[in-house]
Amino acid sequence: MAFSKLNRPLGSLAIIAGLLSVAAFRLPPEENPFRRIVKSLLGFYATTLPEKAYLHLDRPCYASGETVWFKAYLAEADSHRPDTLSKILYVELVSPERRIVAQRTLRLQAGVAPGDIVLPDTLPAGTYQLRAYTSWMRNAGPAFFFSRPLAVLDARGKLPAGPLPATKTDLQFFPEGGSLVDGIESEVAFRAVDSQGHGAEAQGVVLDGQGRELTQFRSRHLGMGTFRLAPAPGQHYRAVVAGPGSVRTEYALPASQPTGYALRVSETETDFLVTIRRHAAPGAAPAGPAMLLAQVRGQVSFAVAVPGAGAAPVAVRLPKAKFQPGLAHLTLFDEKGTAECERLVFVPNPPGVRLTLTPNKTAYGPREAVQLRLKATDATGQPIAGQFSVAVSAASVADDGPTIVSHLLLSSDLSGPVEAPGYYFREPQTPEIRQALNDLLLTQGWRRFVWKELLANTLAKPEFLPEQALTVSGQVLTAARQPAVRTVAYLQTNPARQAEMPADASGRFRFRGLDGLDTTQVMVRAQPLKGERELLIRVLGPPPIGAMLSAALLTSPAGSSALAAYVHASQQQHTAEKSLAHSTIALSTVKVLGNRTKTDDGIARPYSLGNAKVLQVGELAKNGNSQTVADYLQGRLAGVTVSGGHVNIRNIMSMGGNAAKNNFLVEALYLIDGTVVSASDFAAFPISDTESIDVMTQNGAGLFGTQGAGGVIAVHSRKVGLVYDTDPKDAFAAARTGLLSMQVPGYYRAREFYAPRYEAAASTALPDPRFTTLYWAPMVQTDATGQAQLSFYTSDAVGRFRVVGEGLGTQGLPLSGTTELVVQPQPTR
Repeated sequence: MAFSKLNRPLGSLAIIAGLLSVAAFRLPPEENPFRRIVKSLLGFYATTLPEKAYLHLDRPCYASGETVWFKAYLAEADSHRPDTLSKILYVELVSPERRIVAQRTLRLQAGVAPGDIVLPDTLPAGTYQLRAYTSWMRNAGPAFFFSRPLAVLDARGKLPAGPLPATKTDLQFFPEGGSLVDGIESEVAFRAVDSQGHGAEAQGVVLDGQGRELTQFRSRHLGMGTFRLAPAPGQHYRAVVAGPGSVRTEYALPASQPTGYALRVSETETDFLVTIRRHAAPGAAPAGPAMLLAQVRGQVSFAVAVPGAGAAPVAVRLPKAKFQPGLAHLTLFDEKGTAECERLVFVPNPPGVRLTLTPNKTAYGPREAVQLRLKATDATGQPIAGQFSVAVSAASVADDGPTIVSHLLLSSDLSGPVEAPGYYFREPQTPEIRQALNDLLLTQGWRRFVWKELLANTLAKPEFLPEQALTVSGQVLTAARQPAVRTVAYLQTNPARQAEMPADASGRFRFRGLDGLDTTQVMVRAQPLKGERELLIRVLGPPPIGAMLSAALLTSPAGSSALAAYVHASQQQHTAEKSLAHSTIALSTVKVLGNRTKTDDGIARPYSLGNAKVLQVGELAKNGNSQTVADYLQGRLAGVTVSGGHVNIRNIMSMGGNAAKNNFLVEALYLIDGTVVSASDFAAFPISDTESIDVMTQNGAGLFGTQGAGGVIAVHSRKVGLVYDTDPKDAFAAARTGLLSMQVPGYYRAREFYAPRYEAAASTALPDPRFTTLYWAPMVQTDATGQAQLSFYTSDAVGRFRVVGEGLGTQGLPLSGTTELVVQPQPTR
């Protein structure tokens, strides 16, 4: 299913001339390849409607037992407006072992939602991963999810294990524009990474085929740098790098092409200067006009006609003022419409775009009121309406992690993770920072699409739909793992709600309308058609988890120092929290003793629990794949019979006082994980997915009212694993017999950050435990003047606190700003 926007007219693109006789052109005739290129670009964004997610955290690292406070932002990928097709965002915390340890399902309103995750106090120290995505984003794959590493300490202040020792450095080379061309001098960028994928220092020399040294190179920031090279025809070049212990490692440079285009980009404060050269084969006919296309997230800034370039370079000037902020994509197409060269450049927010945070004083005492003013302005100084979030945390944990500006304008459109993205947005912008950013763009490519696939119309069709409400979706397969196309899927929830729908041509189904429910047990089943064997039913689960990165705080001495300072603050907070809980009574460890006698097949005998008889299913039975609950119960429990594929309870009821008794079979109430099901569905449930079975006769089922008049038989399923298909975007919880019980989480309701108010500055008897995060305000909205007023009190903690504000304007402008608070100890008397 495709979605489109009708407010993107083709004629709205700007076509502007450059320098040196480069003539501007109007949109060419329909058959011209340049028109097809522009139409394909606009069509990509109009039909795929990509989205970007971002999480603003209250701080970059945590200890087990603490709370991760966050605010989620979701925006359109092209305009960054917080008005998307999706209204549901999934947030997951992933352990170093790539297991999901916490999940949140958020209901977005105007593209935002607050949230929090309480870290268990037993959580091991390590580098975790926090990721956020929508169902619609799964079409592009996990590489397009928001993801950031998260350093977690344990409750005793133990630091996570640092990065493993680097065993080998990998060095890659990236000619500017894409290729080296014989006889044309080009900029060659390089990037050195260690075995963990982090930038590593590198230096060496470039040699030609005869071993002659041509140039030297040395990395600048995070293993990246550049050098210049003019390849000669027939030559092969290599780089020699000196490693530890005088070990020399050689790397081959990309081979140069005998003919083709070369592209060079430099910049001034106001313009990008693009130089284009072409090396043609001797005697070749002059080339036709080429096209230089400049666009930012599908918004075309320039489409410049370039005459057939030759030995003399052609220069094009592109004013920065004509670009939207963000990552600009410059592509040179030859006269046939083939992409020959490509280059990324960055356009920052204009200087006037600011988010300022102004406290009412320069210094405060403990438990003193703070008045904080937030103000957002655009490039012209006009106020910005939007949604913002503000965190005040211990200054020792500041890092170069992502901000909403660095993520939306830079990282989200680059291929692969960006290490320490906040570094490229430091103020003031020094020449070293601008050079490092240029090196980054030369070594990390564009990620949204590949021109060859886009122009050939071979991009994958969407499999996942945007979610406006809670859904349960999955697929039904035959025993041969082919789509069960004529099957009807049924859904039943507890509390009772039923629905049915036919599977589509791929055997897929999608149940909507589950809003209004908290976390609930859901039963999904599919009935085999006559003559079919058992079905495999799969319900969509979380996407596969990709490569994990170490937290930036663990990769530098400064980061380790920041973590050590955070340990001290965290331990102070832990001590204060224990003092607050001094009046509680701690119970000693309770041990439950008992034995279950197991039969030879590893199945425990029934035991009593209240009014119920409990049959624990053994491991040998769980590993089988043929038995059903009906098969398994035959002869195992006294009073339970199986007849005609149905499970019944034999009840004993007194007749006429105690004079006589009647022994008869009655229809029981059947439950699977608390959900009422039919007798046939219950009997067909696979024993391999069953943890235990409870049986209550009429006398013990009074809790269920008249429904339990015939007794109750309840199955408790064991947790099913995830089945990963060859398609990396799909992960399913699966059941082999067409009947699956699972829990579906409702919308998460975010907790409120505890921030006591002291109407007087005098101390109270209770300590204030806010040593790490002093204040968290996730839902801040600016007024008509672009401002918002915030008020809170300092705690018992003294020192410097970092104030971070982030947010998104209603028209799609991301903003971030920082300031500091100083809390001084009370003077002694």
